[in-house]
Amino acid sequence: MAALLAGLLAVSLTACVTGDVLELDGATPSPTETALERDVHHAFYNEYERAAVAVIDDGDVEIVYQRADEDTFYEIASITKVLTGELLAIAIERGEVGLDDPLGAYLPLGDAPAASVTLRSLATHRSGLPFEPTDPAWAAESESGGNPYTATLDELLAFARVEPVAPAPEFAYSNLGAALLGHALAAAAGTDYRTLLEERVLEPIGMDDAVLAETPEQVPEGHAGGHDVSGDPVDPWWGEGFGPAAMVHTTLPDLIALAEAVLDGPLSDSVALEPIAPGTNRFEQIGYFWWIIEERPRTFTEHPGTTDGFRSHLLIDRAAGIASIVLVNSQRDISPLALRYLVEADTHGD
Repeated sequence: MAALLAGLLAVSLTACVTGDVLELDGATPSPTETALERDVHHAFYNEYERAAVAVIDDGDVEIVYQRADEDTFYEIASITKVLTGELLAIAIERGEVGLDDPLGAYLPLGDAPAASVTLRSLATHRSGLPFEPTDPAWAAESESGGNPYTATLDELLAFARVEPVAPAPEFAYSNLGAALLGHALAAAAGTDYRTLLEERVLEPIGMDDAVLAETPEQVPEGHAGGHDVSGDPVDPWWGEGFGPAAMVHTTLPDLIALAEAVLDGPLSDSVALEPIAPGTNRFEQIGYFWWIIEERPRTFTEHPGTTDGFRSHLLIDRAAGIASIVLVNSQRDISPLALRYLVEADTHGD
């Protein structure tokens, strides 16, 4: 994820600055299309792909849809985690939790190893918890295909009570840890995660259509319909237990609202955006789930997302006031596109 983006930077930044990246082989440019429109229409050529792209540059927003519109919903997957990170920042500011508090102070984990991990370690993927539950029955069911994250909150807690924690943990990406952190924040506030997310993040920053899908019935009507690597349809993702890690569905305008909140809005001075731990290499750091990637003279703040049928990427250059968003209902690698669109916007602005 973030490591992949960092690896792309050296090649992609050079290509974007020279303008070579937007050359479309065999395409005849239309005088009524922008460069971004031509590129998006060329990139998402499969008939089943419904794509949505936005580039924000100093307050101006260019939007391109391919077989989609402003009412099309996408599974943003792990971009959900940065919303949970913002909830952590808010909870600390309100005095409800401390960054170094143990998870067991808020969730009924007894004397399980997971009870002793800190909220800081969960937000930076350094808790020692695994990527997902290692329970044999859960693993067998998840390998059978379909959405692996349908566990209820009670089931998630049961998994956590028997989960070992790695000693002297280093970075290890954990959907399990992110989910537990979200529910701990809700417990500290005396509510559930869905209500907490809506009241403290979604509504205040204008993510008006965003939905946390905890049940199949909550999957929005405008769901784009995901597709696997072969182009075959797959079922939507939903789930209560893993909701704080991956289960928010949004339209493109919702993510534009999030990006604008980070660039010049209520989240622009959020401590969640500040690095507090190293990432996976010397170019990366991590805040409260936000990735901060250094590629001088740029610093990118970002997070990608992947489910069985969707890819999403939110990429922000806070100093330059630019962001790019790419959403699609397929398993296409969109990180290079997000990077290309952001850097091209800055180049054109210069």
